[in-house]
Amino acid sequence: MISSITFEPPSGSAVTLHSTVIGTKNVVVRAEGLQGTPSLRELVTNRGQQAGAYVRTKYSGPRYVTLDGEIVGSSIEDSFDQFDAISKAFNAAVFAAGTLKWTRDASGEALQAGAQLSALQPLVLTDGSRLLQYSATLICGDPRVYSQTLTTGTGNVVTNAGAGNTCSFTNSGSIATPPIIRIYGEITAPVIRLTSGGAGLIFTSTVAPGDYLEIDVQNRTVKTNGTTNALSGLNAGASDWFELPTGTGTVTLTGSSISGSPRADLIYRSAWT
Repeated sequence: MISSITFEPPSGSAVTLHSTVIGTKNVVVRAEGLQGTPSLRELVTNRGQQAGAYVRTKYSGPRYVTLDGEIVGSSIEDSFDQFDAISKAFNAAVFAAGTLKWTRDASGEALQAGAQLSALQPLVLTDGSRLLQYSATLICGDPRVYSQTLTTGTGNVVTNAGAGNTCSFTNSGSIATPPIIRIYGEITAPVIRLTSGGAGLIFTSTVAPGDYLEIDVQNRTVKTNGTTNALSGLNAGASDWFELPTGTGTVTLTGSSISGSPRADLIYRSAWT
């Protein structure tokens, strides 16, 4: 069961789509696609002169969420006002993603997904009733579902460039999550890796004292102090954009030389499918 569902448009006020509080005017009677693995994009090549095929890669497609809602206002005019507020929020998310948020009733886990409007079906009206029914379909470009809690892990200071030091993480979800990594200077030719798996990002540049290098794994960007493009400092051919696997683990920061108190921090949300 879901105890609450809200939608925050990219601009404007959030609206409540569903609540179990007694006297609520808006409820979702059916929700499809809030969790579960979306359809996979498959690259399949037939085997020559033999049965079967090679399945080269598989990635998840976008997530579609369909919400069938009911509105019962204090009057039919109030019901229309409630629907107008919902419609306004959804239509503000046609060209840019809003945030769909919901809370699981049993566990209390508060989850969210970036979502844009795909379709808002015409209202179903019942003559002489205050009941309005609607159906909205949202598309989530990122198929993962994330915790509403943003976690920041502060790394240990690197005192030996070659040995490096670590930053811990805990991904409580069911699928790997893309972090934002901040490498604080001064450190020359920093390398940040998953301690367990070895996948990592290798840089030829130097992070100056007082600066940090912000690496957004989901969006594949590298910026000095989160503003100035610094992607040219990445040795792309030798690097792997890695995500944080489920469970607990660490990433390790090393470099060719250091000064001051360099470290790597992780900013992330636990992720589910």
